[in-house]
Amino acid sequence: MNRSSVPLSVAAVRRERFVFARHTTYGLGGEAKCAYFPKTLKQAVCVYDYLKSSGVDFFAMGCGSNLLVSDGGYNGAVIVTTRMKGVYRTARDKIFCRAGTTVGSLLQYCKTRGFSGLEYLASIPATFGGITCMNGGAAGKFIGDDITYVKFYDGKIRLISKENCKFGYKYSTMRDINGLILGAEVKITPETPAEVEEKISHYSALRSRQPRGRSCGCVFKNPPQCSAGKLIEAAGFKGFSIGGAKVSEAHANFIINDGGTAADVRALIKKIKTDIFSAFGVLLEEEVVYIGEFDDKTYG
Repeated sequence: MNRSSVPLSVAAVRRERFVFARHTTYGLGGEAKCAYFPKTLKQAVCVYDYLKSSGVDFFAMGCGSNLLVSDGGYNGAVIVTTRMKGVYRTARDKIFCRAGTTVGSLLQYCKTRGFSGLEYLASIPATFGGITCMNGGAAGKFIGDDITYVKFYDGKIRLISKENCKFGYKYSTMRDINGLILGAEVKITPETPAEVEEKISHYSALRSRQPRGRSCGCVFKNPPQCSAGKLIEAAGFKGFSIGGAKVSEAHANFIINDGGTAADVRALIKKIKTDIFSAFGVLLEEEVVYIGEFDDKTYG
């Protein structure tokens, strides 16, 4: 990518040498050659079109809360959505949230205005776009249940209905398309600000019990009728470490970065998967998304 050939509208939001370790909850990962921080829909569309036409590998990210980026970084560009913020009301029982809005900002908006229904998201360290793409949630609830449509760009702006998003367990159809989630409309229920605040406090308290330290949250999806954390604990992994990556002693489905590398985390994930399959015949599937290349090793 020759910077002199970049359109002015794109160059204005471009930053060189993007360091993933500063932009992921794991605090790990090497560099990308450049990143783009669009603030508006027009800027986001221009960046996407430019990268697509240039044949450059790229992907979009928010807070980086579900990413494990290789220590060698990523040989491409990154579209960071965290500046695409804003929430506004579209109907008595609906609001539209832009992709880069953090969960905390969304709930503050809802609390101030007395909009209920999304409190279960409290304290999740994610942007709204990221949590929509992954169909994230907590306490047995998922954002896909509350979305009416997603505004998406993949060369043209699309309004994807809830049904066509094909929301499933930690999945949406947007995960399979290299495009940009621009935002989504969600349902809310009018209540008093005090009632909304009480619910937010309740869910925040539940989440406060999760392990401390730098992590991506739960590493593995739960198998059908089973808990990944309980399987990992039963296999004796609590407190087990490879390098500076350690299985939390508080919750076995959390791997904590305790001064390690992305390679340490990846190696620990691979060992857990191998040992769990050997012991229980269950193949765990990661929630965490890998970016970049990893030199996998076998640990006995």
